[in-house]
Amino acid sequence: MSEAPGRRLREELGAQLSNGAWALGRAWEESRMLLSGLAVSMLVRGLLPAALALTLKALIDAVAEPGVGADEAAVLGLVVAIFLLALLEGLSWFGERYLSARLRDDLDLRISVDVLEHASKMSLTYIEDPAKRDLIDRARANPGTRVALLVKELRVAVTMGLQAVSLFGVLIAIEPLVAVVVPLVAVPFLFFQWRLGTRRYLEQHERVTRARWSWYYSDLALGPYSASETRLLDLGPLLVDRYRGLLDGFRRRDGSLHRQDFFGSSIATILLSLGLYGLFALVTLDVLNGTGTIGDLAIFTGAAARLRSSVDQAIRSVSTALEHSLFVADLREFLDTAPALEHGAETFRPVPGSARVSVEDVSFAYPNGTAVLDGVSFEMRPGETVALVGENGAGKTTLAKLIAGLYPPAAGTIRWQGVDLRDIDPGDLHEHVSFIFQRFGRYEGTVTDNIAFGDWRQLLSRPDEVREIAGRAGVDSIAEALPDGFDTVLGRLFGTVSLSGGQWQQLALARGLARESSLIILDEPTANLDPRAEYELFTRFKQLAAGRTALIVSHRFSTIAMADRIVVLSEGRVIEDGSHDQLLGLGGTYAALYELHRQRLPDAP
Repeated sequence: MSEAPGRRLREELGAQLSNGAWALGRAWEESRMLLSGLAVSMLVRGLLPAALALTLKALIDAVAEPGVGADEAAVLGLVVAIFLLALLEGLSWFGERYLSARLRDDLDLRISVDVLEHASKMSLTYIEDPAKRDLIDRARANPGTRVALLVKELRVAVTMGLQAVSLFGVLIAIEPLVAVVVPLVAVPFLFFQWRLGTRRYLEQHERVTRARWSWYYSDLALGPYSASETRLLDLGPLLVDRYRGLLDGFRRRDGSLHRQDFFGSSIATILLSLGLYGLFALVTLDVLNGTGTIGDLAIFTGAAARLRSSVDQAIRSVSTALEHSLFVADLREFLDTAPALEHGAETFRPVPGSARVSVEDVSFAYPNGTAVLDGVSFEMRPGETVALVGENGAGKTTLAKLIAGLYPPAAGTIRWQGVDLRDIDPGDLHEHVSFIFQRFGRYEGTVTDNIAFGDWRQLLSRPDEVREIAGRAGVDSIAEALPDGFDTVLGRLFGTVSLSGGQWQQLALARGLARESSLIILDEPTANLDPRAEYELFTRFKQLAAGRTALIVSHRFSTIAMADRIVVLSEGRVIEDGSHDQLLGLGGTYAALYELHRQRLPDAP
């Protein structure tokens, strides 16, 4: 083996061992008592087969030694010892299984929760980056189970390794050539299984994106929200065909790995069996020649069979543990990722009240390099309602997300009450922001939940306040018309009642108003409402949001015209800024867009 491949293999093995050590460290942090119990159990189960073999040899030799009367008390003692050792081996197996199950449950709970907690704090830029989706999917794929499986395989490897070593010693004492035969087969087989496990991981690693497509096709075919359209368009055969194609590709590539495992394991088993049973023939000749005992002959075949099984299990568990360590590497990388937007050491905590927001020469581009904003500047004064206007792709929604602290600007500064957002902890900032998104949440839960989520720490335990908010927002009539009122479970996954798009949107608005925030951002807040319902809702919103700063992104000019000030964006730049009347007087882009709207909807309020 040349130096470069050898160095690469050592680096791979070192990284896998490091991941294994990390997993053991996490397991030790969570369940020291369980791991200590497992260590004792592994030691007992690892040494018992050799102890049983030696005791059985002593018993056979005591009974079968020619010309010597057996000491009945000694023989009886050996029989009792064999019984106790066999009983201890059986009970230790049950104990090890119990402790392993407990450890698996503990790790699955703790690490799965750690992953969700970490994900909930990660920046939106990271979550939305397509290049990061594969890592996120790999990390969230049963993270606790992966660590638990690694620990389990290490446990089996240690137990079987101890059995193999102890039985190896027993057999060497009977026939020294065992020391040559077993390593000649075991070491190449260990290397083969290790590389095969690495290839299995790489196969899983490379198919994550395709696996996500298979989940997507399955969800389209079975999901309650897409079922109507997929049935009408008769997309079922197409979705099934694409789903089958992906899974068939997985099956064929997995089949190749299964064949390699079958043939490699078969060859190793044949070679080791030939070697051990060839040595068994030598032991038989030694007994016939008087240089061996009946006990040697009796235990050699049983110990050899168990040694072969122990070697096979130990090698497979070592290679599988190293394979799981590669999946653990994905988990480590995910948990080591910076969780949220970075902020300065000197942090500023916003105070309740109207927000003053200054956007100063801000530019932004998405991770794929698409430039969205270029040198945007404007100011939102306390208590002012500002509307963002522009054609699709002008950067309106992106700018709103930057102001909410969901993205960091690539250049320029956004200030909240005169303080750079980089010096405000995102969690502190978000407590003072209500954001009704264009793609708003349709939460599977009760009507009360859907509104209370706007400020869940305060409202989930206060249903009366939720009803009061619903009344102010004008959505109480929606709840009262449902079978169980505010306790009706909405959605198709767990409930039987769903709402129209406009009703869901009205609930989202009520949720946004539930928080006593300083800044309210509405991104296309009335897209699912007819013009008159939109006008009435926005009139109510103006009353409810009185004294609070508001930013509105909308294509509905009946809504925009009610704003105090309008900022017009085009290709990521501010091209106009003023009130509705001022911009109409300019006769520029806003006036042209407004005239198109008026001609299209002449009866709009």
